[in-house]
Amino acid sequence: MSFHLRVITLNCWALPQPWPVGSRDRQYRLSKLCEALLSTNYDIISLQEIWSVRDFDRINSAIKDVYPYSYYFHSGFTGSGVCIFSRHAIVSTLMHRYSLNGFAHHIHRGDWFGGKVVGMVQLEIGTYRINFYATHLHAEYDRENDLYLPHRLSQAFELSQFVKHTSHAADLTILTGDFNLEPDDLGYRLIVDNANLIDAWLARPNKSGCETGMTCDRPDNCYTARNLKQPNPAGKRLDYIMYKCGKSDVDLVMCENRLGRIPGDKQINYSDHLGVYADFVVSKQHEKEKQEHWITSASLLKESIRITGEGETRALWDRRLFLGVSFVLTAIVISTLNVEIYYPAWTAVATLFRFLLTLVIGFSLWHGFIGLTMELKALKAAKAAMAMLLND
Repeated sequence: MSFHLRVITLNCWALPQPWPVGSRDRQYRLSKLCEALLSTNYDIISLQEIWSVRDFDRINSAIKDVYPYSYYFHSGFTGSGVCIFSRHAIVSTLMHRYSLNGFAHHIHRGDWFGGKVVGMVQLEIGTYRINFYATHLHAEYDRENDLYLPHRLSQAFELSQFVKHTSHAADLTILTGDFNLEPDDLGYRLIVDNANLIDAWLARPNKSGCETGMTCDRPDNCYTARNLKQPNPAGKRLDYIMYKCGKSDVDLVMCENRLGRIPGDKQINYSDHLGVYADFVVSKQHEKEKQEHWITSASLLKESIRITGEGETRALWDRRLFLGVSFVLTAIVISTLNVEIYYPAWTAVATLFRFLLTLVIGFSLWHGFIGLTMELKALKAAKAAMAMLLND
């Protein structure tokens, strides 16, 4: 028995809040996305940034006649945004929430509230078992001053370990999603190397076209901000489909970008990202899994350990900063306790001022004693696991 397995992944950019906080044209774009999914013969669909469970339910209701199996990976405060739709039966699921997800006080970023994850669904297609993974890693924001690099690197390592240790019994392993990593980045190389994966875009046989493979910040995307076009004239390749064979023979037929411009008069895109599509042919099961060689590059691990160590140093300094701020603000609150006696007209202002300072003190103490301690331990754990592979 052999069969085609057609897979697509898309970061949908579907923040449910009104513009400018939320995503522009969200409901229209999602409705058109449903139409596109129904009109094309996909087997498995991986979506990211479906932050609202209501949006997930709407998509599910619209396409369930063709894709009757679905799963949303619930995590964090807002939800992970990661979900999967399938023509084939989902028999098992597993989710891992990354140990590091940014910072709670970076409200303008929002990654911490989403609780980034890697989710896995196991599919049964006849006698074949497919492990299908979807993920969304922490965004970069500022490449020149990348405060979140140790977090993204830790996430990339955890992702590679998760895939590596859960894919042994599968006939085919497929990893999809928005990695927020470019092909030259350390995190990308760590995922490919440590999990022994193949990048479908690089391995595609259909290389005759002029498509660059860029999926984000493209100049031909109507949602790309003008200031993002100058540093990356062609855009960035952040979205991936990766795979490896298990107990079956797998051939990649094609890989290409899809879900760009919505057909019609509005001339807008499905998202600020492009989708990635891959078509596989799965055939010939073997009794035993093909032997894999788990040798991760020593230089790759050493560089990852170094960057993770820099994250530890920054976290220690942050702890001193936040605890110092809390002590200084506590002294200010105490020094203003008798202001109302000498200036009765300022009672309301002084009370409000002390209340706001108390909130800042409370958060600074929590972040200094608890939040940063948790971050330090997560960084230590990642560094220790990398060192274990290095010494193996």
